[in-house]
Amino acid sequence: MEVIPSTNTGSSGLPFSAGLKTGGFVFLSGQGGFSPATGKLVDDTIEGQTEQTVDNIAALLAQAGCGLRDVVSCAVHLSDLALFPRFNAVYARRFGEPRPVRTTVGASLVLGMLVELTVVARARD
Repeated sequence: MEVIPSTNTGSSGLPFSAGLKTGGFVFLSGQGGFSPATGKLVDDTIEGQTEQTVDNIAALLAQAGCGLRDVVSCAVHLSDLALFPRFNAVYARRFGEPRPVRTTVGASLVLGMLVELTVVARARD
């Protein structure tokens, strides 16, 4: 297994890997809308947090040699399901065709997060 190091200063020192590349896939831990520079949430809107979350995912995938178009599965956790239409507008714009398979659930999230995304992508070798 190859460890993909976190680009987010807010998660350094926590007891998990930001990502692992193994068996032809890249598995990323849940990502939120935290700035890699400050480790703080970039925004208090679902749109801003979703944009930053996808940027964080793209940065981790790039370290593994792949990108957003390689994402095959996405688990979405929203702090409030009423945010779904606004989240979905950003998500639809950022993820291309074919769309990853996806599950969306409402959840209590930590640190003020409105959204958390966990993805699996195919690895490119």
